[in-house]
Amino acid sequence: MRNVWQIIGFSNSGKTSLVENLLERADKQNKRVATIKHHGHGKNLTVLDTGKDSWRHREAGAIGSAVVANKTLQLQVTSQVTWQVEDILLFYKQLNLDAVVIEGYKQENYLKIAIVRKQADMVLINEVTNIKALVVWDGLHVPVEFKGSVFGINEVEQIAMWLFDQWEEQV
Repeated sequence: MRNVWQIIGFSNSGKTSLVENLLERADKQNKRVATIKHHGHGKNLTVLDTGKDSWRHREAGAIGSAVVANKTLQLQVTSQVTWQVEDILLFYKQLNLDAVVIEGYKQENYLKIAIVRKQADMVLINEVTNIKALVVWDGLHVPVEFKGSVFGINEVEQIAMWLFDQWEEQV
């Protein structure tokens, strides 16, 4: 799948806020974007449909349940193995997307924007592959060995324009 980009950074660096801002701008440009969020806390997700028919189906033994209403689909599937990014991308291939934005999954090998809140977080540059841009909080020094694009944390419009240009180049 083309145009799969990751937004990475340590906890509370601003990943979700940046993803939200990028999605809002993509939507204004009629770009079809889906997301994948890594819930790295080692627990299963909280079930949101307790007591509803779809929950009852799973309680009775279904490994998955889908609820469809108009143009909306909610899907919950329990697997015997840990879900991988590739598994979700296979599903997303059916949706004719312009891009997929992944929040987290630092060790995956997709193109990345890394958010750096503290100087100590610059270790990402050497520990993670495919960082094409850094988003840095005020006052941080970017090492000269980093050769990608650099943006300030508040330069959301510029980040979006840069990212959308990258998407166009990958088409």
